[in-house]
Amino acid sequence: MIINQLLPAMSYGDAVSNSALNMKKTMERAGIESKIYAEHIHPKLSNIVLPASSIPKDKPVIYHLAIGCDLAYEIPKFTDKKMILYHNITPSHYFRGYDDQSGDLCDKGRDELEFLKDYIDVAFADSQYNESELIDVGYTNTHVTPIIINYEDYEGAYNKELFKKIQNSKKGTDLIFVGRLAPNKKQEDIIKTFYFYKKYFDVNARLFLVGSYTRMERYYEQLKGLVKQLSIDDVYITGHVPFNDILTYYKNADIFLNMSEHEGFCVPILEAMKFEIPIISYKEAAVPETMGNGGLLFLEKDYKSIASLIKVVVSDLSLQERLLINQKERLHYFSKINTSDIFLKQLQKEFTFA
Repeated sequence: MIINQLLPAMSYGDAVSNSALNMKKTMERAGIESKIYAEHIHPKLSNIVLPASSIPKDKPVIYHLAIGCDLAYEIPKFTDKKMILYHNITPSHYFRGYDDQSGDLCDKGRDELEFLKDYIDVAFADSQYNESELIDVGYTNTHVTPIIINYEDYEGAYNKELFKKIQNSKKGTDLIFVGRLAPNKKQEDIIKTFYFYKKYFDVNARLFLVGSYTRMERYYEQLKGLVKQLSIDDVYITGHVPFNDILTYYKNADIFLNMSEHEGFCVPILEAMKFEIPIISYKEAAVPETMGNGGLLFLEKDYKSIASLIKVVVSDLSLQERLLINQKERLHYFSKINTSDIFLKQLQKEFTFA
């Protein structure tokens, strides 16, 4: 039995690409032959990913939909079972004025999501939030199968020199957010909240915004301008850093603060849980579903109130302990074993295999 996967791009280390690799391994353990095909292939993955042009169209396929790509219009040409895994697509208005090309690709992706509904036999989504969008568009036979995460990667070597440097200079609370700089992730709201927390509760607090700003240079400059306008020190916008540096920033952090307005899953929420960091987040999109009761949610972006909430969490050790217990339970649900089993069970509804 063969089930192949098709993606617009296979990047090194991103959540969608990692999920494809884990799905391949999961299927192979179940005796299903599976190959990955992509239009754009990172050089480090060229030994295990094949060109999209060579994918056989007489075999079942899972198409990963997260951005616009002409590959979507090839799906109707497949003669066996046609499936998609919908990772969600950021609304294009967030990118307008910053990266119009990405905005165009998001609009294209939404058009393709609409186009494919008449051709897809099975529609997977990695969150209930994403599944609800599929249903709204008109997809039937939908299933939720969460992203399969390599938690063992987070147990790898961190940057000991960097860790020593930031630990030795640490005098107060260190807040963190991990994710590429992007207007939908609202790093400006994190900075504004940090301003009030530093002003009223912890003059020694620091904020680390960890993530690449490639193609978002204008947004990056706006964030730097905001920091200057508010006259606050100790805001560190790292840009792209190696993975072991990301582990280091997580290892050092005291609070994970998320202000994002659009997430189809939000892997960094689970990363923060892995590092036992209390999480405070805006209640929007798929974040409440991913987080469960493993953190605290707020409904409105009242920066002073959120700063007060951070102070409560930092000061209340029993609350922290309860949150960390809840995080362990949530991580168990999203464990590699459980999410792999969920994926296989969904496949078993559509195929017959041992």
